[in-house]
Amino acid sequence: MFDLLFVGNPAIDKAIAEPEDMPQSLLGRIRGATLKTLEKTYRQAIESEARGIVLCGEILNPVYVSPAQLIQLRELIIQARENGCETIWVTPNPIDAEEFLRMLGEPKGLSFATPLRPWTKTIRSTTVELWGVFNEEDIHRIASHDPFEPLHRQLLVGWDTSHDIVLSTTSKVSSRHLAQPNTLAIWATDTPSSAPCNFSPLPSVQALCQQDSHDTGCYGLTFYKPPSSNNDDTRTHKGSGDLWKQLPMSEVIWRTIRIESADEDVEALSQRLWESCESFLGHTSEDDEIDVANVRPLIIVDCRIACGTSIQRRLKVGEIVPEVKRTLRERCAAASPHIWIQSISADAEESLAALGRNRSGGRPGSSNSFTSALADLVTDAEETDPPELRTEREAGWLALELLESE
Repeated sequence: MFDLLFVGNPAIDKAIAEPEDMPQSLLGRIRGATLKTLEKTYRQAIESEARGIVLCGEILNPVYVSPAQLIQLRELIIQARENGCETIWVTPNPIDAEEFLRMLGEPKGLSFATPLRPWTKTIRSTTVELWGVFNEEDIHRIASHDPFEPLHRQLLVGWDTSHDIVLSTTSKVSSRHLAQPNTLAIWATDTPSSAPCNFSPLPSVQALCQQDSHDTGCYGLTFYKPPSSNNDDTRTHKGSGDLWKQLPMSEVIWRTIRIESADEDVEALSQRLWESCESFLGHTSEDDEIDVANVRPLIIVDCRIACGTSIQRRLKVGEIVPEVKRTLRERCAAASPHIWIQSISADAEESLAALGRNRSGGRPGSSNSFTSALADLVTDAEETDPPELRTEREAGWLALELLESE
């Protein structure tokens, strides 16, 4: 049972890119996956008897959202309200709140939280205030209203916007307030490392691509939950015995498989990849085999083959990939309809450093000399560029493969 569920960046009007060769039966699951994920989250809120479900971050874009999507969101809000669960929409601008309310036809059960006006509710004899915060001024203003009473909770929710002021990690006032046991600060973000100091990161409930697919889901908050004896890494206690727990909700998720490659043929490589994919199958009984495609998320798998810096081995992998992919897809389709092999490739994230150690051993102008020099350049670039900007490694391997294939 949860008192509140927090949903970051539902983005119901955004679509996941559709792989060109994916069958129609799976494309149907990708289309509308963001809204389907939000439906699952609302269902979880109702089953958990939550008093509220908090929507924050990118929720919808008035320019791109369709009438059908608005109607479905409105129905979710009304259905939740009929089950005692209120929808709290966090927005930085009170004027936006009025616009969204009109767009949805002013459904009962929809409330808003802004930096100027909180959503307030009594839950478990506790006064709960939920504010939107987007800069230091918001935190200073809210801190001045905090009575610091035991039966009082302040929930501060924000996210990265194009116009927000970066929250300073040096402000003693904001840091002291955010560290109070009655305060929980939440930051909706795709990259947990970008959350400001003293904010708990709230990942997107549904990722739109593989790069943003880590730790997706919503979070449930329960006030005064006694500690569990179970060792559960998804549980974090905040405040006086509060429970903050991550819940997987994504309709589509991405996974990456990495294996080492020797000089293997199609059958051997297919078998090794299949053994790695078996962990995604789960345990399916005869009773739920028919519904597995609707119950389990669609898993899109990227297979990467480590070739031990051998360019010849990388070329060999490239040659047999089409046949390996066909074989592996057939085995996955026969075993479970919720797994799709998207790609198989030589791992572009392998380091080129080992190839750059023998530059002196090559004659000027030889391929060995070029390989070593290129490896050194890529390695030096990686040491200076931030991790998220490192494309040199992939380009370096591609250049070496092209050179070797000539």
